[in-house]
Amino acid sequence: MSEPEKFGAYLVYELLGKGGMASVHRAESLSAGGFRKRVALKRLLPHLLQERDVVEAFAREAKLASHLRHQNIAQTYDLGILEGTYYIAMELVPGPTLRQIMRQCADAAGAMPIAHVLEVMIQVCDALDYAHNLVDDRGTPRGIVHRDVTPANVIVSGSGVVKLIDFGLAKVNASRGTKAGILKGKLGYMAPEYTLGQLDHRADLFAVGVILHELLTGKRLFDHSNEYEIIKMLREMPIQPPSRWNAAVSLALDDIVMTALSRDPGLRWQSAAALRAALVNVTRELGLAPSREELGKWTEWAFTQDTRRDVSGLVEVIQQLGDPSDQRPITVEPDRMFTPTPAPLPLPAPERDQTMMTVLAKRWRDSTPATTVRQIDRDAIPRRGSPFDTEGVIVGRSVMPVKQAASRRPWLLFLLLLAVAGASYWYLFLRK
Repeated sequence: MSEPEKFGAYLVYELLGKGGMASVHRAESLSAGGFRKRVALKRLLPHLLQERDVVEAFAREAKLASHLRHQNIAQTYDLGILEGTYYIAMELVPGPTLRQIMRQCADAAGAMPIAHVLEVMIQVCDALDYAHNLVDDRGTPRGIVHRDVTPANVIVSGSGVVKLIDFGLAKVNASRGTKAGILKGKLGYMAPEYTLGQLDHRADLFAVGVILHELLTGKRLFDHSNEYEIIKMLREMPIQPPSRWNAAVSLALDDIVMTALSRDPGLRWQSAAALRAALVNVTRELGLAPSREELGKWTEWAFTQDTRRDVSGLVEVIQQLGDPSDQRPITVEPDRMFTPTPAPLPLPAPERDQTMMTVLAKRWRDSTPATTVRQIDRDAIPRRGSPFDTEGVIVGRSVMPVKQAASRRPWLLFLLLLAVAGASYWYLFLRK
């Protein structure tokens, strides 16, 4: 193991992460009495020291972070300039980011239980409620907007305490406004109005809605290789409720997520406290009892699971099928095709006919939709001005399209006629 770097009163160890503006290392602070404290040391990258805007942004983050004192926000211990380098010494939170957890769920652990999803997002809302309502010494609201609420900036500690980190892109009332045409933050979690130059605290709540949707469905919501296409998706793409992919999601939870994802900020949740209250209420309605201790235990368990391997090739085929609305051509490699099971030996006539009837009955059950097309209750349709009235957003539980259901009727009728004919033949000629 190499010797740690000496940086002022800090011993610097391995790199934890590196972004476009700064690097973060695990470090230890040294006190006069020999006491050592583990910290996350964030330092501005050397080649950016001549960039005035970058230096000002880093200094603004350090100043803002020094005022943030909340159990769900990573604490700042020290900040300053040393050897010509700007640095911030922050609380080192032992635990994975939400992004790492989501990847582990996809690769090995399976879907995060809804109770834990709700616990994580309730704590994130606590952090945002505190930051949005922070005031200065005169009692004037600071008007903080995080602007980068993403899974990579949410850490789940081993004790189940969730920490919101990286206020480097945060906007406050005293800071200069965003330059025209410049967007700060990750596009996939950006509020639609921000892409049009409008920004307030409700943009953070849209990001919470995106994370909630992704945790419940296990898939990215606004995902594309082209940044322009992502912006177009943010503004125009119809959004399906989480229950479209996860039948365990209730209608009430659907409504909470879809309200957070409203493209009109006026129809969105108006505060993190309101969104938090809604999440707490739906937790009680579902009879769930989430806790930080259980969240910590599940997170630890999730990272003990080995990566799942699919030996049949079924997962690959399903992934290529994608969403029903995806019209791209599908290609399946010949060597990954399924090998048909050899046909069994012929059975005697009565057993053969009974077996045929059993198979036909099973096929009839399997081809029957588990849920029928739901009748529309006009009184349940949100009116204009309702918090669930979101233009361009689909609200409610997904159902089978009528056209798709109708296309199955000839096939089902054929099976029914075949079953009747088989039964008649057996009754008239073979029954003895």
